[in-house]
Amino acid sequence: MKQLYVFGFFFILLSCQTEEFFEQVDETSSLTSQSELTGFISRLNQNPTAFDDFIDSSNSLSLEFPYQITINSTNTFTLNEFDDYQAVINELISLPNDYSIDITFPVQVSLPNYELLNIENEIALITVLNTVEGSTEINCLEYTFPIQLNVFDSDNNFINERSIQNEAQFFNFLDNLKPTDDFYEIAYPIKIRIDTTVQNIVSNLELEIAIRNLTENCFNPSLFINSSTQLQQFVAFITSGEFEVTSFSDEEQDETDDYVDFVFTFNTDNTISVINTTSGNSFTGEWTAEIDEEELIFELDFESNELLEEFDEDWLVVRFSSPNTIELYDEDLDTDELSILIFEKL
Repeated sequence: MKQLYVFGFFFILLSCQTEEFFEQVDETSSLTSQSELTGFISRLNQNPTAFDDFIDSSNSLSLEFPYQITINSTNTFTLNEFDDYQAVINELISLPNDYSIDITFPVQVSLPNYELLNIENEIALITVLNTVEGSTEINCLEYTFPIQLNVFDSDNNFINERSIQNEAQFFNFLDNLKPTDDFYEIAYPIKIRIDTTVQNIVSNLELEIAIRNLTENCFNPSLFINSSTQLQQFVAFITSGEFEVTSFSDEEQDETDDYVDFVFTFNTDNTISVINTTSGNSFTGEWTAEIDEEELIFELDFESNELLEEFDEDWLVVRFSSPNTIELYDEDLDTDELSILIFEKL
């Protein structure tokens, strides 16, 4: 009889534990590697690589102190700390836009995942740049660590609890999530700091709102924006995901509803892949991006679909990556009517 009591107690305990594990899984709070909020969090926690774009012409990596550069083959600067960038910026401001910057090798660089690499020469640097995906980091918001995460499998079974101690751990945890098999939840409340203001965050929605409400400069963190830097950042942003049309007005006529089923991918070879998610039909196009008279121009060209040909313009890029949109304008010089096209990353 005593054994029956023990078995009964064990069965009840196991049932309670199983129920507890499943109660922890909330569809409104669970996240995957594909969740938009996960993308925001990853961009917030990556190793900063965009601030020195005006020197290395890439947001795929950052140069580690100390290192030397030479501007226009004459003026050499040694950078030992962050404050040393100001002297370089002051020099560049005084020069025409066609200046050159040469990096003195060897140097050490760091990648978005915090990995450090020793680079012996320019060829090695170019090799790294060609193999590391460009990043679109977000600044201005900091977490108060540690942060607790609950991790689940695809069957909603509790796997473990992770205590995240810093940004590097958070970024690499998200980077290693399996696309379809791993789920996680943030154990709220958490604290974040924006500038000097501390906020108590109690849900995914509150965290996403806080990120979306960051100011424009938080999404464009380069210390010195020149034409080359802006173009590099734009190309990295558009070639790192899929986009949908969230607003389109053709000469002030709203036509957004015509494009709700289309998903756009801007490929690194300057082609565009488009799929209609309802019909399954696919289409192609081409894109180019350039700086023209200090303005960033995004040219779209579609020939295989009459509806998509409405986008065939040389669009002025008004803003991008803030936090996940591309806002494009085109003004008809004859009628002064404005067309607006807005893509949002999925």
